[in-house]
Amino acid sequence: MQGTAQPVAANLQNLKSTNLWARFKDNAPKLNAEQVEAYLKANGRKASSLLAAYRTSGDAALLTEAMEKYPNDPQVAFEAIFAKDLSPEQRRQWLNAFEQNAPDNPLANYLSARDYFEAGQTDQAIQELLAASDKRQFTDYTLSRRQDDEEAYLAAGYSTAEAKVIASSQVLLPQLAQLKQLGVQMVDLANSYRHSGDDASAQAVLQMAAGLGQSYSAGDCAISHLVGLAIERIALSAMDADSPYGNAGHTVQQQRDLLTQQKIEIATLFAENESLLETLSDQDWISYIDRDKSFGEEAALRWAVEQRKLSRAALETLAII
Repeated sequence: MQGTAQPVAANLQNLKSTNLWARFKDNAPKLNAEQVEAYLKANGRKASSLLAAYRTSGDAALLTEAMEKYPNDPQVAFEAIFAKDLSPEQRRQWLNAFEQNAPDNPLANYLSARDYFEAGQTDQAIQELLAASDKRQFTDYTLSRRQDDEEAYLAAGYSTAEAKVIASSQVLLPQLAQLKQLGVQMVDLANSYRHSGDDASAQAVLQMAAGLGQSYSAGDCAISHLVGLAIERIALSAMDADSPYGNAGHTVQQQRDLLTQQKIEIATLFAENESLLETLSDQDWISYIDRDKSFGEEAALRWAVEQRKLSRAALETLAII
């Protein structure tokens, strides 16, 4: 029975030695030209492949190619909106293209509204917000972007676990900052209505701002969830704290307290368990990312925490035996 001591000690050490997350979370590698061309040769120069090649290599020429070849693809338009060095006129063209080619996605209208606010075109921004309020098929393409990037890294020779971790850590979410800014702009608009004595319009805009936050609260990434909570809280902060809110019988203040608690729970979950990610095995990382895609990042981390508890309990049992 003494022979079990060495394997148990070795297993405990292995739990601490895996550092896939530490290797890639802040230093995601970029694919070189040869790797990109091999990936495109195998997958074709279709819109999704060109966009994945652009994101994983940083080669802006690939985005330009996608924009020229696929001007009616909504994901191309989405990516183009955030391209560097676009003139305001070019950005407006791609915002319009996004709306036209994703007519059921309110994200296109929200990003367009934010752009109109920035340009001082408040009436057009309001029209975009009204259009967004009637749409329910909200998507920011995060899952599909990550999947495409993952396949590009796999094609370049990275292992399954490496490809999943790199694709998850390197994907950019520039829309989050813009949507949070839009939430602030909507509250400013509501305040201007209120100062002019139009309380009904002020309340309507605040409700739309809260709806924007709720849309993003259901996002796949924890950061998207947090931004959604922040936007809704910004809207609630401009409402009468004692007024009723939603269909759950809450007041505005009670809803604000609930959102604050949710924010604390998410932040605590990741703060207390981030070091756990550095100890996951490659197979655990594959399971973690797959669960992240299916159920969201928070659910995936809770699963990893539970798996660690089970592993430690099993090792402790072996040590006792």
